[in-house]
This record gives sequence, C-alpha cells and structure tokens, in this order.
Amino acid sequence: MQNTTQGADLTAAFAGPTTDALAALDRAFVDLHTKKEDAFWVAYMGLGDDAEASRAELDRLEIESKRFLQDPGKLTAVRALLARDDARDANERISLDGWLRTFEAHAIESREARELDEAITAAEGSLANARAQMRLGYEDPAQGFVKASSVKLGMMLVSEKDAALRRAAWDGLRSIETRVLDSGFLDVVRMRNRLGRMLGAEDYYDWKVRRVEGMSKAEVFALLEELDHKTREAAQRGLDDLAAREGPDACAPWNVRFFTAGDVTHEQDPYFPFERAVERWGRSFAALGIDYRGATMVLDLVDREGKYENGFMHGPELAWVDRGEARPARIHFTANAIPGMVGSGARALGTLFHEGGHAAHFANIRMPSPCFGHEFAPTSVAFAETQSMFLDSLIEDADWKARYARTSDGEPMPLALIEKGIRATQPFAAWGVRQMLSVCFAERAIYEIPDDELTSERVLAEVRAVEARMALLPDGAPRPVLSVPHLLAGESSAYYHGYVLAEMAVHQTRAFFLERDGHLVDNARIGPDLRENYWAPGNSRRFGDFVRGLTGKPLSADALAARVNASVEDALAAAHAAIERLGTVPEFEGAVELGAHIRVAHGRDTVAESGADFEPFARAFADWIAGLARAAS
Repeated sequence: MQNTTQGADLTAAFAGPTTDALAALDRAFVDLHTKKEDAFWVAYMGLGDDAEASRAELDRLEIESKRFLQDPGKLTAVRALLARDDARDANERISLDGWLRTFEAHAIESREARELDEAITAAEGSLANARAQMRLGYEDPAQGFVKASSVKLGMMLVSEKDAALRRAAWDGLRSIETRVLDSGFLDVVRMRNRLGRMLGAEDYYDWKVRRVEGMSKAEVFALLEELDHKTREAAQRGLDDLAAREGPDACAPWNVRFFTAGDVTHEQDPYFPFERAVERWGRSFAALGIDYRGATMVLDLVDREGKYENGFMHGPELAWVDRGEARPARIHFTANAIPGMVGSGARALGTLFHEGGHAAHFANIRMPSPCFGHEFAPTSVAFAETQSMFLDSLIEDADWKARYARTSDGEPMPLALIEKGIRATQPFAAWGVRQMLSVCFAERAIYEIPDDELTSERVLAEVRAVEARMALLPDGAPRPVLSVPHLLAGESSAYYHGYVLAEMAVHQTRAFFLERDGHLVDNARIGPDLRENYWAPGNSRRFGDFVRGLTGKPLSADALAARVNASVEDALAAAHAAIERLGTVPEFEGAVELGAHIRVAHGRDTVAESGADFEPFARAFADWIAGLARAAS
C-alpha cells in the first residue's frame, strides 16, 4: 500500500536509534508533502496543459500521501519508539508525541477502509473535474447567456443594481447544485459515510470532526445550536425592518444582500482601490509586528478561467526547526478578484488579510518536526481559521477604515460614510452569521440521510429546509449550499463549522486585545503575541487550549453574540470611540518589512516580485491592476 523503497527505508530506520528514525520519518513526510502540494497548485490554478492530467497527478500524489499517513505500521512503530524511551533530548520526545498524534488522526487499521478511502479520492477528482468544466453563468435579457464564475455571480448579488440580473446571477449559482448532484456527489456522500461507519463513527461528518477537532459531531453542533439560539431574534428583527422599509421583495434571496450592503458597497468602493490592496496589506501587517520569518510566498489574486473559484492557502514547504536549523516556509495563496468590478478592491484586500493571516500562522511555526506545521489533521480547522479571520476582521473596523481606507488620490473615507456603513450592515450582522450556520447544518443533514433515501430530491429538500430555518428566508439562501465548493473536496468537506467556531474565537481574541490595549489597528503587540501564543506551537495543542491560553477564558459564543446582536447606536458609539482613540495610536511610518520574498503571479506569468524594498513591488502590482481595470472598462 506504499512506495516500497520508502517503506523499506523507514522500516530500517525504525529498527535503529530514535534519532535516525525521526530523521527518516521527517524527510519522507516533507518529500511527499511538497510534491503533493506543488501538484495541488498546478491542478487548482489551471497551470497544466491538460486539466484532467493535472488532476490525475494530484490524485495520485494525494493517494500516496494518504497511504503514508494511514499506514497502521507507522503508528505501531512510533508507539514502540516512545516505549523504548531512548530519545536523546526534549525535542525528540516532542517530535515523537507529534508523530503519535498525527498517525492517530490518520491511521486506518483496515485494508478495506484504506482501499475505500482511495476510491473516494478518485471519485472526488472526477466530481471536481465535472464542476470545473460546467458551463456557468447567467442569462442576460439583452445579451443572452453570459459566462461568469461563481465569484462574479456572488458579487453581482451585492453590487448589481438591476434586480432581474441579480435574479439571473442567483439562478446561475443554483445551477451548480444541479451539476453537482448529476455528477456523482451522492455517490461520494455514500462512500464517505461508509468509511466513517467502518471507522467506528456515527457517519462521515462525525468521523471527520473527531479526527480534526478532537470533538464529536454532537459537541460541535451544541456550540452551533447555542449560536443559532442567540442570533435568531436579532436576525429576524433585521429582516422584518428591511421588509417594512423596502417591501417584501427586498428579502428575496437574490435581493437581500444588495439591500443590506449594495449602496454602501458602491459608495465605499473608491476607498478600496484594488491597485492599492497589496500596499495596504503590507503596511498594516508591518504595523502589527507580523513577520513571515523568511518565507517565500506566491500570490495569485485575479479571477480567470480554469482557476479554482475560491481563495485558499497551502504550504508546499513547511516551517519547522530541523535539528536546530530553522526551515522557512514556502506558501501559495490565491484570490478571485475581478478588476474593474464594484467591490473587487475590498474583496482582494480581504483575501490578502485572510490568506495572509493563514500564511503568517504557518510561516511562524517553530517546532522540531514538520508534522506540527501542516494544515491537515491534527491541525484544528477552527484554530487555523481563527488566525485568518482575526486578521481579516480588522478591515471592517471603523478605526482601520479611518486610517487606511483612501481613494487612489489619497482622500480618506469620510466619517459620515463609515457611519453609513455601520447603519446599513449592523442590523444584519446576526443574519450574516446565520449564513455560515446554513452550510454547517445542511451538510450535517446530508450525511444523516439514510443511504436508501439519498436522492437528489431528498438532498435538496433537506438543504432548502435548513436554508429557510437558518437564513430565515422561505425561498432559500443567497448562497445556495451546494454551490459552496468546500462540500465537494475531501480536505474541506465536513469543514465549514470551523469558520463558525473560529468566529467565536476571533471575537474572544479581539475582546482580549481591546481590553488589554484599547485598540487593534497598528497595535505592534499583536503580531508577537500571536506568534508566541497561537503560531509557534503548531498543532501541538487543541483549539480550546490555545484560546484559553491567550484569553484566559474557555471558548464560548458570548463575545460573538454580543458583537452581532449590538444595536446600531451601540455599534456607532464603539466606532466613534475607536476613531477618537486613533490620536493616541502612532501611524506606522517605517519601511514595510514582512520578512518574506513575495511573488505575485497570474497563472504562469510573474506580475511583481519583492526585493529588498517593498514599495517598488507594491507599485508594480498597482500598475498591473490599473492596466487590467482600464482594459475591462
């Protein structure tokens, strides 16, 4: 079930001293991980000449990597090394504990279950190809069918002023559901559930969360149900007020996002110029004291045909300390911004903060084995998302906008427009959280359908019921659940709850820093504190232990619920106080030094590359984006 040469080498190493065994294990894992992640980038970015061949190569390496991690013999060998107790020093004992947790999260004793898992990987690859090749877009009454990515369709729901085109965009998103259901998704669900039950869990969802989060499905959803209860009243109140003000059609799923944010998105758009996104990301992160510790980073930020339609970060080369020598990370991350489209600059900036937050996390791990430094189990999804979502939350803050949100000519966003944004969005903050809950509860419902009842009709009925209950809209959610790409891929299936748990941790972490320091924007203590308490230990601790360790409190929904349930008046008062406090927060005026070599790519082309000075790099990116925007106009 594994590469025989590699297997023989490891068998020989396990028979020798622990020092040699760990060195061989680390080398073998790093080699496999890097090859697989480089293939992932080629396949998901559409860089290969043959998309199906690229996906097949990724599937092959994915299976090889799974064989390595699922091999029960390695778990047995690591346990034997721990029992032998001949580790040379504390770092070797830490490494053994890390490998034990890693193999406990992945090892599958049953040969039948391992073979089923490989079959699932192949089926997921076929499903991904079918989704990537679908004819996606919307029907324009004047132009006929217009090709569009799911990213563009989603942005149209916020920024398109023509209600008929918004409806067409939403219908386009719903067409993804039909494609997915007709292309093998149900077979993948059956196979995943069979695997989960073979491995002793209630179903696939239960098995996945136990393996990744160290929690049962029931424990995860107890937290989510608490949040459901705490946000329902405020969310319903916001929708009722919208219907009373704009009419019941405003609450149609293709209209609600426009009426809750559309005007403000248009008005604030000039203050988030796409071409300045890289410069503002770099300056803001430098002001927070964030350092990528020598990492090499590749950023592919603009939407194009053949590219995966969702942002992500993966690290082909892991940050770790190899026998006393720090190994810097190599990190890839992506966005799907569309130059010239309203909202694209804010989207690009949000992705830079989000995926750049992931990158900061994984670039700062300082543990004595690579098993602590990857983004897969036993790394907690919720904890990983806490890092990215904490940092992308900053650009929604009034004081961050007052300092950083400026037009291309340098004009700051007026206070009145910041206030208008709060008045428009705060009544729907609780409803926004419930959009994430929709995905979580619907995915759980799909895996709880008995195999003999698993049909497209039953799946859609379950999904619609959850969408109506969580989004509080009888016609469904603005983002149809089965258009969410996470549900299709093995690595991100049974995953979305991580975003909700992360939101809880984000607001708990924000509350800690605000109580201690009084501000978040340009707070130079944040980067070092995150590095020491959240990042450096890798996956050596559980999610809840990390949060308690920094904040001093157990994870709860309290801080998040308080934030999203706040009245407009309270939110405005907090914004005014934060902006007034800026007078005591010095602006960052030094050189932007992120400790990284950064290359911006567009497919196979290099757009900009950082050297010793960040500013020329940011200008080269700005010039390129400005050219794309002119061409699109």
